[in-house]
Amino acid sequence: MKLAAKTALGIDISNGMINMALLRQSVKGLELLKTASVPVPDGAIKDGNIEDPAKLAKAIKDLRTRNKILTRQAAVSLFAKPVVLQIVDMPKGGPTNVGQFVRNELKSYVMLSGIEFASDFCRTNSGQGLGSRLLAAATHSQNIDMLAQASNMAGLNVKIIEPPLLSYTRALYAKKIEGKFDCDVLFAILRDGVLRLCVFRKQILDFVRVENISEEQAKPEELSRLLTEKINEIIRSYDVEVADSSGNWEVTVVADCMELPQSFEESLKTEIKSENVQVRNGQSICKDTMVEQNDGLEKASVVAIGLAIGLLNQNDNGLRINLVPPESADVRAVKKQLFITAAIVAALPLFMVLAGTGFSLTANNVKHEIAQKKQTDLSQETYTLLKEQELLDRQIKQLSDIPAQLSNILGSRLSMDWAKILEDVRKLTPKNIRIISLYSRDSSGMYLEGMAISYETIHLFVEMLNNSDYISSASLIETTKENEANGFIMYTIDCKLKLEKEEG
Repeated sequence: MKLAAKTALGIDISNGMINMALLRQSVKGLELLKTASVPVPDGAIKDGNIEDPAKLAKAIKDLRTRNKILTRQAAVSLFAKPVVLQIVDMPKGGPTNVGQFVRNELKSYVMLSGIEFASDFCRTNSGQGLGSRLLAAATHSQNIDMLAQASNMAGLNVKIIEPPLLSYTRALYAKKIEGKFDCDVLFAILRDGVLRLCVFRKQILDFVRVENISEEQAKPEELSRLLTEKINEIIRSYDVEVADSSGNWEVTVVADCMELPQSFEESLKTEIKSENVQVRNGQSICKDTMVEQNDGLEKASVVAIGLAIGLLNQNDNGLRINLVPPESADVRAVKKQLFITAAIVAALPLFMVLAGTGFSLTANNVKHEIAQKKQTDLSQETYTLLKEQELLDRQIKQLSDIPAQLSNILGSRLSMDWAKILEDVRKLTPKNIRIISLYSRDSSGMYLEGMAISYETIHLFVEMLNNSDYISSASLIETTKENEANGFIMYTIDCKLKLEKEEG
């Protein structure tokens, strides 16, 4: 799908820095409007994964505010460990369900064994048809949820989450890959303790390898030896195993977010079996991008640039992997039908004010609005929305019961400030969680029922509820994955309420 944006924001998150690049598509081509960076706040990241999304979100939001970056639509780099990035060969004839075939292949990786993982894939070439080779990426679903949570809290509308390697190759494609039919192009990218190796043959991605680097291997002398060994191994394998190998190599080593001695480049050029070896750092590599040269380019992140280019749909080389949670794409139709639900939850404090004589009228109005919404959706949405209809009917019935349930709650314990309690719950509810039903068992607690895209998101919601000033404890008592919910996870959370709000 082509995005109409004329400006786009790329956000690159690494172990130490948050980098932004704001690009504009103009008659001159791609222009870099702004760059911004800030150190990752202490405690936000641990062991290569997001530990505290709230801290990370605040840093991103403050960075945008200080630099007057108003664009909310963004592409964000995948920051997670471990990440599987692998080329998958399709069997002859091809499977009937390509997505399931890819997931079955990914399940064979030890690092993904026994966990719920998020994945996506694309063709390795940009030609028509599916092609016989696919590039697949996967990581723990919890890592994606935490990144999406931080982005949402920062006020971003994230359209793309992709592995950094794809951002590098997209940013460098025009000058380093396009039109190179007489040589094979090899990239070796060092970043955040990870070595990423890839080969392009005749503009098509042909080889990918991702390896972690230990602290011992990261020392300059050991790193030079390791890179020489890995790169020469790839070159030898192509010379021996690939019949139509060009025998001519262009090698680019990118040392991003790290300083290397001058002798490092000299050593690589001497030891690597190629006459064309280039070594770049995080800043100098930006000069090899397709972006209009200016002073800000020296301070830019090539990954942030590549992300923004992808959001502008420029230089589409076919390598597009998007790990944005389904809530932002696949669940869009469900979100439309649940709009009334979200609006009612947001307006619950108003229901408290109208308690008593107004409840009957409110319930009738809500049922009428839902019926109208239901008819409008049926006339406008495609056939796929019909699959959600049964679930929507159940939600309508539950919504119609809310006023009566809230009346019981109010009558049971007048000393409770239910308006503030429910407003607090609304604020603590993540974007990718939906509350379908709320009811009280007695004057000291309430149940929340709803749906989510993953177990990790539900556990995060429970954790946030436990930080409420009005809830003494929240616990997950049930989760189910129903067929009629189209893969969503239904949950029930038991909340024990404080008798009165504790003063801070």
